[in-house]
Amino acid sequence: MEAPEYLAFIPLLFYGIALADLLGQWRRFFDGDYFYLPYFLTTVIFTEVAIWNVFIYLEVVGQLEGIRYFQYWLYLAQPSLFLVIVSALTPEPENKDTELYFKKRMPIVFGLMAIYILSHLFAGLSHSFDSHGATTPMTVVRVIAVVLCLVTAIVRKPSLVYVLTVIWVISLFARM
Repeated sequence: MEAPEYLAFIPLLFYGIALADLLGQWRRFFDGDYFYLPYFLTTVIFTEVAIWNVFIYLEVVGQLEGIRYFQYWLYLAQPSLFLVIVSALTPEPENKDTELYFKKRMPIVFGLMAIYILSHLFAGLSHSFDSHGATTPMTVVRVIAVVLCLVTAIVRKPSLVYVLTVIWVISLFARM
């Protein structure tokens, strides 16, 4: 293995831990006492976001050649933040009131998610615009998602998760 591949291990580990936490929540969806649709949709979206970010991290590995220690921390920021978001989202197994837990955690989860998505605009600025300097469809979707996450965090309306789900589906097509 080359040095950049070793450096990619920790960020990918953080995404892996977050994915393990998210996938562990999926058993909650098969028990009517635990199931809450906005929480379910959020968990599905966050799972796909983690998988997507592991996939795009393959582009980052080449940028880690010769990186300095403090620069490396910038590459750890996004996966670390995502891990914190997942920790804020996922309730303990004995907590059966998923709806109450989710509503209580909405400000922190969606506020942090807005910051996480926004960080992709800055960290990947070169990917946010095409070769002619025009905004890409993915950048537009990310800006809309940031605004909607902030609104969701502030107003705490679980119904906004349905709108976020539509934005997420649009982002799937924008990434193709």
